Formats: sequence, structure tokens, C-alpha cells
Amino acid sequence: MLFILLLSLLHVVFFRLVSAQAYDDFSWVKSFAAIGDSFTAGIGSGSLYSDAQSDVDCSRYDYSYPILMHRFLPNVQNFQYLACSGDTSADIMGQIDAMNPGQDLVVLTAGGNDLCLSSIITTCIVNRFSSESACQNIMSQATQNANSFLGTNIEALIQAIDTKMNKNGVIVLSTYAPYFNAETTACGTTENWGWPFGGLKLTTDHRSQFNNLVSLTNFFLSDAAIFVKVSNAKVMVSDWSPWPQLMNGQFCEPGASPNPNHPSNAGVMFFKWDTTPANLDQVPVGPLRIRGNDSSSGEVELDAMRMEQLDYMHAIELGAWMEESILEKQREKEAKRDLHALAKRGITAPNCPTSGTLSNVVQYFLTDETGKIFHPNKLGHEAMAGFAIDQVRIARADILGISPPGCAASALTCFQTLSSKAYASAYSLYSNTADFCSSVASGHPTNVANWPYSKPYNVGTPDESVWLLQLSNGASSFDENQCNMAMNQILDGCDGSSSNPMNWKFGGSNVLGSYTYSISPKRTNRPFPPPTAPKQSCKSWYKLVLDAYDIYGAGWASWDWGQQSLRPNSTSCFGLGITNWNFQYFDEPDENGYEWHAWFNSPIWTRSRCFNNNKVQNAAGGGDQGGCGGNG
Repeated sequence: MLFILLLSLLHVVFFRLVSAQAYDDFSWVKSFAAIGDSFTAGIGSGSLYSDAQSDVDCSRYDYSYPILMHRFLPNVQNFQYLACSGDTSADIMGQIDAMNPGQDLVVLTAGGNDLCLSSIITTCIVNRFSSESACQNIMSQATQNANSFLGTNIEALIQAIDTKMNKNGVIVLSTYAPYFNAETTACGTTENWGWPFGGLKLTTDHRSQFNNLVSLTNFFLSDAAIFVKVSNAKVMVSDWSPWPQLMNGQFCEPGASPNPNHPSNAGVMFFKWDTTPANLDQVPVGPLRIRGNDSSSGEVELDAMRMEQLDYMHAIELGAWMEESILEKQREKEAKRDLHALAKRGITAPNCPTSGTLSNVVQYFLTDETGKIFHPNKLGHEAMAGFAIDQVRIARADILGISPPGCAASALTCFQTLSSKAYASAYSLYSNTADFCSSVASGHPTNVANWPYSKPYNVGTPDESVWLLQLSNGASSFDENQCNMAMNQILDGCDGSSSNPMNWKFGGSNVLGSYTYSISPKRTNRPFPPPTAPKQSCKSWYKLVLDAYDIYGAGWASWDWGQQSLRPNSTSCFGLGITNWNFQYFDEPDENGYEWHAWFNSPIWTRSRCFNNNKVQNAAGGGDQGGCGGNG
């Protein structure tokens, strides 16, 4: 609850609503810079920041936490976005050299690449040809780097930043966050995390090792920020690492589907790919551009890398002809570093081992669509932005000599805490946020104070809900960005718990000054407590040239009349030919607890290959249990 209340307050500040506190006045931030590695560059989160070659090469994206902060800081006149994916502390020192003097606020992430983060992910998770010994070697190297020079590297970076800061400026160093729930077993036994398949199992021991390394990294980051000696700026640590765990936002959460787009993963705060065993079509393929090359010379057609055809020999042959280009890129980057000069500035360059040719291929030749894996997604960057803004406020309060901000306990109310029994699927609600706020932007009253705006969604389904914005205190204007963030805060901040593995949402209200946002699921007669797993019953009968199906369900396909779940996944399995399609939602659950009934015909002989193996049901969100009886 403390974190929920904290984030409620962060969003009040984030949108610069009316406040009597001096620490909520951000007009002093006129010069703002974002430096560091891929967590600040925001690889994959939103769209490319611009078409400039430096933004492309560094994989800078426009829904990263510094861009979210920049969007809502009122008086920024000079903004430098220098963060670059893959940069170590040695490279970040170069970013600081390029940073303009006279900075009021600088945010950064640093240290992960000093610990060979990309090599760890490649060696221990992604590379199907790796070994346990190779994984342990790179983990050992990372731990050694952390203990030997990570802290001094971070101190050197902060001291260099301080020389570019205005007096009473603020430096915010954000931490990393642990990726994994290390308690569950399914993700390590039934999922495929390797690329393109195979690889080391993501056991609970491996996941604990990775999480412990993140904790060790964050310890040295915080320690450096606390004890570094600076003369101009206030140095703050934005530690958002507990948030993903608290909000069930990690990989391998209980009940989570291997498919990242499944509703059970709606709260996950990092990018992942589909880890369904042998799900080869999900691996990104096509033209892959080598970063740093122009489009004419840097694109390599890799359609031959279709995973159905990529065996060990293909990988080795592919790696052989890429190797020289990779080494050339490595030599160019190393040549630009004056390691002796860096040592004088307190920076030690890491010595990260590799796991062979294929690891280099993975690290250097994949697109941002793949490179974003294991990085914060939009939800993660929203959390990072909120925590960072709060640290700016705390720093500002200290500089001004006033009491630091506290929590606004009444800002966010979760309806589940009020004993509401109405709930809806996370997917159906999250998919409405942008539409609702866009509808308000185009349809709200003008020149009228205290107006309300409401819109129903998924009417007639178990996931029916009403979305409402109510203005008060004479307010009349509307901020679409505020609306999106406020509604997502309700969805992010309520209902996450280990007893709710399907992430059902009970809705809530969010009071931000004169603006009250609410999401209200309407069905109060659904199965209660909410299901912890989807439920289904399937029967099929042979009808001459057709198979006739009778399917009942609960906990899935609860918002779309089957049109985006059951039906398309059925035709995806057996092709065209579905006839006599019918889908009915019940006014209340039937005697078996089912919420809907679907019946239709398919071509002959589809039961075994599509339904009895749960292929269609699982793809549609119905789980992998139950099969399909009958004689079809």
C-alpha cells in the first residue's frame, strides 16, 4: 500500500497539478540532460526518438523515462539526450564530455554494461549453444567487476557530471530492477528462452543468481551516490527495483503465459519474446541492420534464418561470414578509447568474455525489436519516471530547507478494498485507455466548468466497464497525457497479488487535484473469488463432412464475443471453413460456472490437431487443460 500511495503522489506531481509546496515547482529546470546506457536510452519503448543517425545507432526511443519527465517539466529550454544503448562507464564518460555546462537536472543509468549484462543474457539465456560453465564464468566475471571497480566507476561519473552542473542542481541515478520471479517452476521447465530454441534452462537457481546480481549492482550504485564528494549538485538515487515485484511485473509470475501478449502478462514491466516451446515464428527475422552503418551498406537479408531451418551448422556458417565485420566494429570502438586517460579519471573498462561466434551475432546484428528484450517496456519506464520525479522533489525540498513530500493517502482508491465483486480482465481494460482519453480530448464540453465525461466499454459482456472523468473546483481544461497516465495508474496500482494470478482488475478511482478518474467494472455476479486459471469445456461431433463444436468457457474470451480470441485462433489452426458461428454470453454463470457458450462447425478432422491438444484454447487464452471430447 505504501508504494501505491507513493506512486499516486508521484503522478500528482508529474502532471504539475495545483500544489502549495515549493518542491512541486519545477520551473527551475531549464537545462536537462539524460545520459547513460540502454535503460535511459529506452530501447524499444515507443518509437525512435528521431531519424538522426546518432539516435538510430544508440537506440533512443520516445517513451523512455527521461522523455516522460521532459514532457511534463514546464520550463526546459535546453535538453540533451545522449544516452546510448550498450555504453559502459568508459563510454558514458564520453557522453559527459559532450554534455553542455550549466545543467539543472541530469538523469542516468550506468553500470550494467560494466558487469557484462548483455553477455550474461546472451550466454546464460539466449544462446542455445552455451554451457553451464560458460554461464557461471560470465556471472563470476560480473561479480568480480562489481566488487572491484563498479563503485569507483560510478563515483567518477558523478564527479564528472558535477562539473557540468549549476549550483543546487540535481543528479538522479536510477537503479536497475530484478527481472524474475524466482519462486515459480513452470518458466524453467516448460518454456524455451533460448534463441532460436534450446539453451540453458531458466531454473529457479539461475533466476535467483540474476536477481542477486541486480541487487549487488544496485548496492554499489547507491553506495557510490551516497559517499561521492561533489560541490555543485544534490545526488539522489531513484530505486524503483521493488516495484515490479510488488506489482507482479516480473517475468515468470505465477500463471503467466509464455506469450508476452497474453492478458496474464499485462502488468509485466520488461520486454520479452514468446517463450512457448518451439514457437519459431515469433523470432524476429528479415532485414537486420548493423548499427553504425548507413542503410545502403548495413542491411543484411536474413530471411534464411527462419528458425525451422536454422540448425547448428547454419548458425556457425552465418557466424563465420559475420565475424570479421563484428571484430572490425569492436576494434573501432576500442580504438576510440584512451584507456590510460580513462584510468586517470577513475574509470576501469570491463573485460567481458564472450561465448563464441553466435553470441556475437546475437549481440551485434539483431534489430531493436530483439535488442529490447530484458529492457523496461512502457509500463517500466512510467514507473522509472515516477520514482525519478519523486527523488527530484525530495532533493529540491532539502535544497530549500523545507520538509520533504509525503504521501497523498486519498489520491488512489482501489475498489477491491471496498469489497467490490465486479472485475474484468486486464487485457480488456488496458486496451481501452488510449481510446477513452482520445475520446475525451475530441468530445468534452468546451467553455464549461466541472464537466463529466463517461464512456462504456464491452457492453453486454462479462468485462463490461464504465470509464469516467469528473472535473471539479471550476476546472475546465483537459490534458490527454495526464488522462492516459492516471487511468494506467489505476490499472497498474490496484489488484496485483499472488492470490490473483490472472491479474483480474476490480477498478478504482484516482483523484488528481480537480480531476477524478475512475474505471468501474459492472458485472457483480461473476464467479467469486475470481478464477485463478481459465476454465473450458469442449465437445466435438462428426457430422458427415463437418465437425460440430460445442465450447463453454469462463475466465477467457470474456470481452470480444470470441471475435479476437476463439474464432481467429480456430481458423488459424484449420484454415478457412468455419460455418454456423454462434457465441452467447450468459446473464450470470451457469450451473458449472461457465460465462459463455460458443458453437460452430469446422472442416472435418480438426478435433485432434486443433482442440483436443488445447492448441486453439491455449492460444485464445483458455489455458492448456481440458482437451476436447467427442468423436469429431
